[in-house]
Amino acid sequence: MSDDPDLQSLRSQASELTAPPSLNEIEHLTPHQIQGLMHDLRVHQIELEMQNEELRKTQSVLSASRDKFSQLFDAAPVGYCTLDAKGLILECNHALCQLLGLERIKLLRYPLGQFVEASNLSILHHLLHSDQVTMEQALLFSHPQRTLPLHLLLNLHRISNPLEGSEATWLVALSDISQLQELALQLKIKGRALESTLEGVMITDNQLKICYVNPAFEKTTGYSQAQALGKTPDLLKSGKHTPTFYADMWNRLNQEGCWHGEVWNRRANGEIYPEWLSISTILGDKRQPQYYVGVFSDISREESTRRRLHQLAYFDGITELPNRHLFMDRLNQELAHARRNRGAFALLFMDLDRFKSINDTLGHTVGDELLLQVSRRLARTLRENDTVARMGGDEFLMLLPGVDSQLAAEQVAGKILDLMAQPFDLEGRLYHVSISVGLSRFPDDGLDAETLIKHADIAMYRSKDSGRNTFSSFNLSLNKDIAERVLLENDLREALRHDRLELHYQPQWNFSDGSWFGVEALLRWNHPEQGMIPPDLFIPLAEESGLIVHIGAWVLRRAVQQFLHWGQEGTEVGLISVNLSPHQFLQSNLISLIDEVLGESGMPASRLALEITEHAAMPNFQYSVKTLEALRERGIAIHIDDFGTGFSSLSHLRHLPIDVLKIDRQFIDEIPHNQDDLAIVQSILAMAKALKLSVVAEGVETSEQRDFLHQQGCDIGQGYLFSRPLPSWEIGPLLKQQPTTGD
Repeated sequence: MSDDPDLQSLRSQASELTAPPSLNEIEHLTPHQIQGLMHDLRVHQIELEMQNEELRKTQSVLSASRDKFSQLFDAAPVGYCTLDAKGLILECNHALCQLLGLERIKLLRYPLGQFVEASNLSILHHLLHSDQVTMEQALLFSHPQRTLPLHLLLNLHRISNPLEGSEATWLVALSDISQLQELALQLKIKGRALESTLEGVMITDNQLKICYVNPAFEKTTGYSQAQALGKTPDLLKSGKHTPTFYADMWNRLNQEGCWHGEVWNRRANGEIYPEWLSISTILGDKRQPQYYVGVFSDISREESTRRRLHQLAYFDGITELPNRHLFMDRLNQELAHARRNRGAFALLFMDLDRFKSINDTLGHTVGDELLLQVSRRLARTLRENDTVARMGGDEFLMLLPGVDSQLAAEQVAGKILDLMAQPFDLEGRLYHVSISVGLSRFPDDGLDAETLIKHADIAMYRSKDSGRNTFSSFNLSLNKDIAERVLLENDLREALRHDRLELHYQPQWNFSDGSWFGVEALLRWNHPEQGMIPPDLFIPLAEESGLIVHIGAWVLRRAVQQFLHWGQEGTEVGLISVNLSPHQFLQSNLISLIDEVLGESGMPASRLALEITEHAAMPNFQYSVKTLEALRERGIAIHIDDFGTGFSSLSHLRHLPIDVLKIDRQFIDEIPHNQDDLAIVQSILAMAKALKLSVVAEGVETSEQRDFLHQQGCDIGQGYLFSRPLPSWEIGPLLKQQPTTGD
């Protein structure tokens, strides 16, 4: 308003009018001039009144705006305050009071520096002496006496004062970023973990473009981060998997959000390698896949070990022919195929004549060489789909798919006899070794593997009885023991019904300190007429007839009762092991049966071990894991019996909740002299150590075997060297004595 020329003129004229007028001036003004001057004054007076009204309205608006700002200031979620040049709080809002933990009245004129952690005071000092809008992080306490600080973000803005000579003030905004700091720390820790882990990590977006790989990925695959980013996982494809494999993988991933399994990939250098891969889906805000995280480990060593163990477990170490386990697998496959297609096949059971005399006279080395030469001759008779296997000792089995007549089978047998008629060169000398052959055919001579093998074996012994070096075909006249088998099954039912079965107990010896580790309960049948019947005769019979489930329950109850009886007598038995047959293991009421037996007896679950074979665990793997986990949750130890005879998958084994591996006695019999058995035992011990499992060696009969196993790190021994299986009344006194090992 001071620059308005009309107002300046008015002021000038008013000043002149208010000055004491001289007579000359008054005299010179005409009435008309005086009237005009009065009119101008009136006009300007009205203008001033209008401007004053506008000022009053503006002041009202400003006052309302100030009130609104004050309300916003106080209600803001961010802590605000104004400071003077000394850092004293002049004004503050409610959020700041909440952050600092004091009422507003106590904060006014309170130094903000009193809340700042000592090492951060320089930050506040710097902010108060800066003319710029600045933002810093600092540690503030929510109360001067509090020991745990908050992470706050300080934002200072200098406010200039329009009054000359007045000190400037600062507007301070304080935001609590403690949670952000904690999240940042957690992200840093997880990031460091990703960078440090030995497992490879790859993250892709939802378009499968690789957006992150860690150093382990680079080391394992040979691809650098720069080479991988922006590419797809197809970069690693080996070509070994079918489109169906990947389709199944994506179906599972889309349905369940995760997938894991064994995958063969290709390194940057072209090498194909196996890895264990787990993929997880990360969903976005709309519950749609946003990222995929793959975590993998190179299992090349495990795969190499698996192949080696597979070779050792399924192929004979001397002849490199399939062994019993592989042969039985192929025989069962052929049975299934023949049943579906109404087909036929033949089975040949072969046994070398007088092999034992050669082996005993010339030694095992020459005996092994003879077996190798025999296997090569037998292999020369094979068609593409035929199989010949060494079953052990000097016994061989041959499977002839599609051979549907006795004549065709006998022609093959005749060819074998002709080949064997040629002498064998053993250490520069020629030896004549003949062979006896027995034949059985599906479906005429049996409908299952055991029957066919048994009937071929019976026919082979007919050849032996006929003078050896010949073949015989099975016929019903050879099968008088079938009736005996039926009678034996009936007797077994009676023995179970009238409690005529019994348990013997074989102690287990602790290699580390020479103490008794525990006992294994072993089923025995003392037939009233035939005497002791071997378990390998009546247990398969019980399996086939279904009696094994009832027998297994009887064994469990009797073993627990005996364990408690020993305790009452003062006999310390660390652990008692009970075998579960595959049929019993798959029973849906297994857990309830064990709970019932333990509950009724009061025996601690931690003193019970259950033994299952690999064959029992592998067919329904998920069920096995669930059942074994339930048993271990109760404190029961899980032992894998006959380990090495039915090896399936290392990747499966490491996921089984087990405690102990029991090496089958067939691998112990000839150590440390048999290099194949020695390699198997060493591999099992190394694998068990890696998986943090204990190992029991079965069939330890010599001090040489004991010493070798002890040196190799085996934990527990079991066998005739320590004690044969004994009835309960004999095992009790033995366990009270210091163990002896035949030395």
